[in-house]
Amino acid sequence: MATGKIEAQPELLAGGAGRARQLGTELGGLRSRLVSVAGLASAAGAPGAQSAIADSCSAWGSALEALEAQATALDRNLQGGAVAYAETDGSAMPGQD
Repeated sequence: MATGKIEAQPELLAGGAGRARQLGTELGGLRSRLVSVAGLASAAGAPGAQSAIADSCSAWGSALEALEAQATALDRNLQGGAVAYAETDGSAMPGQD
């Protein structure tokens, strides 16, 4: 049943933002390691294997970069929501729990 009431917990939004930021950092680290692996493709010997490794690393790198960008956007949006709700709670609805 709808109550006509909007409730948000800014501290939970901020916590989610922190986790999204951490995920973005970890994805960036993974992408960096993948670049290192791609640099070693020449050690595969056969040109077909070298090409397959380089292509695979490139595809995974692009996917990780997109995920990293999404994690960064999620961090920004959650943090913005946390700030907006905290400001609203503090000014528009003083004394409301």
